[in-house]
Formats: sequence, structure tokens, C-alpha cells
Amino acid sequence: MDGLAIRGAIAVVLSLLVAIRAFKHGSLSKSGAFMGFLVLSIHIAASYSFGAIILVFFFTSSKLTKMGEDKKRGADDSFKVGAYASINALPHLAS
Repeated sequence: MDGLAIRGAIAVVLSLLVAIRAFKHGSLSKSGAFMGFLVLSIHIAASYSFGAIILVFFFTSSKLTKMGEDKKRGADDSFKVGAYASINALPHLAS
């Protein structure tokens, strides 16, 4: 096997593991896990350093979100754990 095929196989396996873990822990919805799988697979297949950048961004932003849940819970009466933003929220953000 050449280097690109090995990197592609590693990309698919690693991306699948990260997407499944994120979905099971409630960090991503099904569609978010699927898109995260695609984005991470493409970046790792292109270069390990690109994949590392995406992974660092995902894990740090997920950790910061979890840390902020307690603060948001105290400030917002309608706060729900694991609530996903969706395309339906865009009109509310625009106003």
C-alpha cells in the first residue's frame, strides 16, 4: 500500500471513532456527526497536520461548551442540556 491509501484508511477509522464518540456523548447530532466524519476524513487524508488542527478545535470547543453549561444553566431559564441549534434558529438569530 502506498502512503495515501494508508493515510486514507487511518482517516476513515479515526474519523468514525471520533464521530461515534461525539454522538454518544451528546456533543453532536446525527447530521453533525456525519458531517464531522466527512470533514475530518478529508482533512486527515490530505495531511495529518490538517486533521490535528480540526481535532484540537473540536475537542477544545466541546470542552469549553461543557464548562459553560453550568454558567448558562444559572442565567437562562429555558436552558436544556444537549439542545442542538438547527436551521430553524436562523430567523431568530437574524432579528
